[in-house]
Amino acid sequence: MYCQQCGKEIPSGSPTCPACGFNAMAREPTPSSGSDSIEHFVSETKKAAKELAAAAASLSQRVVDKATDAAKNPSASAKRASKKAAEELEKAAREIDRIIRDL
Repeated sequence: MYCQQCGKEIPSGSPTCPACGFNAMAREPTPSSGSDSIEHFVSETKKAAKELAAAAASLSQRVVDKATDAAKNPSASAKRASKKAAEELEKAAREIDRIIRDL
């Protein structure tokens, strides 16, 4: 089963999501018939769409903020990006060395 809140997998038998703490059992839809089920589905879909739109707007704002910061000081942004890339390459090199040693 996957968390309705964050989308991570919830281990079988676990009442809460280990990633976000969402209580999956408290919000389980109750079985109903006919139009109640459809209305519930539509309601949950609308709610999920609103949450997704809010998350997308938040992400977009963070991207704009980062781009604005980078535009204000491009050399500092380039240095940070270079440093991060060097760190990631070093981490990858260590992992490759470890894999080769384990062969």
